Amino acid sequence: EERSEHILPGIGWCLIARAAQKSPLRGGVLGDAIGSGKTVVTIALILSGMKTAHSRRNVNEGKSGATLVVVPPGLVKQWDDERKKFTNNQLKCITIDCTSTLKRFSVKEICNADMVIVPASIIEEKPKTGKQRPYTEHLSKMAGTSKKYAIPPAPSGYSQREAPTIEGTWVRNMASGPEIYVGNKGKQRSRDEQAYYGFCYSEAIMKLREKKFDPSERGVPLEYFTWERIIIDECHETLVTGMQQESKAADFKAQARRGAREFLGVAQTDISKRPLVATSGVWGLTGTPLLETEARVTELANLMGGTYLTGAAYHWRKEERESGRDLYLNQQGGTKSREYRCTIQDTCHAYVKQACQRNRGAKLQVKLTRKQEIVNMNSTEGDAFLKEIASLKLQNFCITPDQLGEKASNALSITASSEARHSALMNIIDSIQIDEPTTKMIIFANAFFGGHESALKALKKSGKKFCHVSDNEDTVNRQNEIISWFRHVDATDRDRSRPRILLLSFEQAAGHNLQEACHHVIMYDPMYSGNDAVADASVEEQALGRVLRQGQKNDVTVTRIVLRGPSGETCLDDYIVERNLDEDVLRAATSNFD
Repeated sequence: EERSEHILPGIGWCLIARAAQKSPLRGGVLGDAIGSGKTVVTIALILSGMKTAHSRRNVNEGKSGATLVVVPPGLVKQWDDERKKFTNNQLKCITIDCTSTLKRFSVKEICNADMVIVPASIIEEKPKTGKQRPYTEHLSKMAGTSKKYAIPPAPSGYSQREAPTIEGTWVRNMASGPEIYVGNKGKQRSRDEQAYYGFCYSEAIMKLREKKFDPSERGVPLEYFTWERIIIDECHETLVTGMQQESKAADFKAQARRGAREFLGVAQTDISKRPLVATSGVWGLTGTPLLETEARVTELANLMGGTYLTGAAYHWRKEERESGRDLYLNQQGGTKSREYRCTIQDTCHAYVKQACQRNRGAKLQVKLTRKQEIVNMNSTEGDAFLKEIASLKLQNFCITPDQLGEKASNALSITASSEARHSALMNIIDSIQIDEPTTKMIIFANAFFGGHESALKALKKSGKKFCHVSDNEDTVNRQNEIISWFRHVDATDRDRSRPRILLLSFEQAAGHNLQEACHHVIMYDPMYSGNDAVADASVEEQALGRVLRQGQKNDVTVTRIVLRGPSGETCLDDYIVERNLDEDVLRAATSNFD
């Protein structure tokens, strides 16, 4: 339902207009605890509905019997491996990691498949060289779109960003919202670019769906088909957009994230016009559903099942692409009443109760040991740190990121790249390898402020053999191959000759099953992307959950590098680690409430 409120002049009464429509839920969120078997449950769902899916297939109309599984790029191969493992290869599966792979399959083959696995960032796929965007250019060509409405590159920046609380209103004739409004510094130009990008993509899809393709036609874009159901793995990845969510990390780079949101239709409330359309429903999978704010629940409800909740008309994602006129008209409505805000909360709670399933799973039988490697920055780094914060009239190391505000990024860049972290990382690796020479270990680093780059530099300088995933150098297929080396125990001499160390950014953490071969995790620096403690804690939980999950047979050790001042003064790392490990924050991050 939605409500519109109007104050009656003179008498001070409030007139409330209410419009409501009941509709069945056509999807939801499976938010089981990390490692509780969300992938297996999904595969079982596909198996149980195969007969029904086959009966609905219609090649001539583009109705596929397949479940489309949309995943972060690094999980494409893992999903296919899990499908083979749990079904004895019963399900007919197509994996599409890039546009050239799509061009190998016909309409008939895609319609007759049981599963189609695709990376969420495919529409912003880029070749190693050149500025082409293979998927969107191919889509425009197949749809017959005019050059006037050719799909542009995904915008290079957000007009708005999400925050734990949505406050403030738009001010008339301002190019951007006030700073209190989700920390927004975006310009109307950015909103217009986002709106135009979405419009051109939507127009190409509508033209594509007006066409008829022969069953033997190859390379027909995914938006043409109607799928049996759509599964979005790690659905929180494309929804969370904090101030520092734009990074150079491989899995969801800046433009890839925006492309993924457009591909999933996050801002499109008309289900029939979404890029991906399903017959039975849309389901999201995540171990960290982040259901602690009404804004996030409203967005999940819109995407998973297309259910409209009160408040969607004023959702920040909608305003991300509105014109200055629309924003002005929205502002004329004034502040919403307490009754309206309570209605939003009630509808969000009702949706979570009905459509979000949370199973905690069996208790792990292995022990988790948390360690800290405490090191001090050198005097030169200390001087640079104090110089950076001097403009805020702060003169000691015992400060929090909140005190620094916007200056936090500069200070965190200094701490993230400290030489002390380099030596600490080498000491941790050496101590592990003395006791377990052949063990595999995972290093997670924060890409937002240079931690990932610093860890990469340290490993290269050390001469140790290691692996890392690069979006600029590695194809999706190559990324999956590298990560697969750390998913299984060594079986051959070739396996045993491969590196023992895998470096990932925190943004690459979600979804991987590494518990079979790994039980050591190193956190190079703490996860910090802004004042959203819940989102940051969820990322760290996802990272630890790669090895601390069902199927782990060894005790797990996670070692954090904590950097302090030159004389051991408490510094930024201490405050961020304490914040991310707070029990209430962790419960909110995993929606693990009693």
